[in-house]
Amino acid sequence: MAISTLIEVTDCKPLPDYKLKVKCSDGTSGVFDMSKYMNRGIFRSIASPGAFERVYLSFGVPTWPGGIDIAAERVRSDMTLDA
Repeated sequence: MAISTLIEVTDCKPLPDYKLKVKCSDGTSGVFDMSKYMNRGIFRSIASPGAFERVYLSFGVPTWPGGIDIAAERVRSDMTLDA
């Protein structure tokens, strides 16, 4: 399934174990697992639970202080959908 590059994350809440509970502009919702990114590049700076929990939405993209973000298309394509 192709994911539109116009997709936005409309709601985002941090969960334990570096996961995000998300809703997307196409009406889907689910959990996006960030744990595989936490030892890579810029994401190392948000690897502590306190830093990870500071996630907020900026222009439809999960973002953390310092300009760290993850593409909405990545979130949508890799999230585990709610039943």
